[in-house]
Amino acid sequence: MAKCLIAGLPAAGKSTYIGALAYLLQNPVNNQVLRLCETPDDLSYLNKLIDPWLSLQKMERTTRGFANNIDLELVRVSDGKTFSLSLPDIAGEDYESIVHLNAEVIKNWAEELDSLLLFINDWKNCYLKEQLGDTEPANRTKEPPMFSIKDMSTIVQNVLILKELHILFPWKKLAIGLSSWDKFSQEYTSPVKMLEQRAPFLHNFVMHYFPDVYIFGVSAQGDEYVEDEEAQSKLLEKTENGTRAFIVDKDGVKSYDLTLPLNFLISD
Repeated sequence: MAKCLIAGLPAAGKSTYIGALAYLLQNPVNNQVLRLCETPDDLSYLNKLIDPWLSLQKMERTTRGFANNIDLELVRVSDGKTFSLSLPDIAGEDYESIVHLNAEVIKNWAEELDSLLLFINDWKNCYLKEQLGDTEPANRTKEPPMFSIKDMSTIVQNVLILKELHILFPWKKLAIGLSSWDKFSQEYTSPVKMLEQRAPFLHNFVMHYFPDVYIFGVSAQGDEYVEDEEAQSKLLEKTENGTRAFIVDKDGVKSYDLTLPLNFLISD
């Protein structure tokens, strides 16, 4: 069984992607690359993610310290090849902990890893925040303030997550999804360009160490959730038509097939 770790900081879009993907696998769109071979025995956790996605509600935070495992039997339509794929839904706070070398829930999920799917959804431009105080002059006799992961920008945190995870699990393939792409589609021609311009440090790190990476934009929600009947009606109509959640590949080409990143990760 292929092991694919889905990673990301809190609110990176991991659970929303899984919920949208699970719905899509049960209600495939035209020309979908991967489909379910058989329905999973236990749908309780998948339904827990699908239900808020269908009803346009925000996802509940994933429980920390626990891996909700999802096993899928998939078939690639083009050649009939079947795949057994295991995905965990792990809280973003557990990925924050890995920077402090505390990754028990992740290490306990698998001894080895075939691929990593990392989601990013925070582009704050603060690189490091200093806890120096702003009312009193520096007191050199005091101990320097403790440095926390919260003092790092999310971009630096993602670099450290990639580094530590690769030490733990030297995966074969990497995909990076830039979440909430519906907010950025007018500003950037492609996800690669966005990563290069918004996070050059992360972009250079990834391209140097993982040059075969699959970078894509993803809007698992399809749009912002707003308290507006007309907007919600349009989203629900898109859900029925299979045109709600979408991805954009490295060249800026849009697709409603959320299985494309998984197909890349499980292909030889």
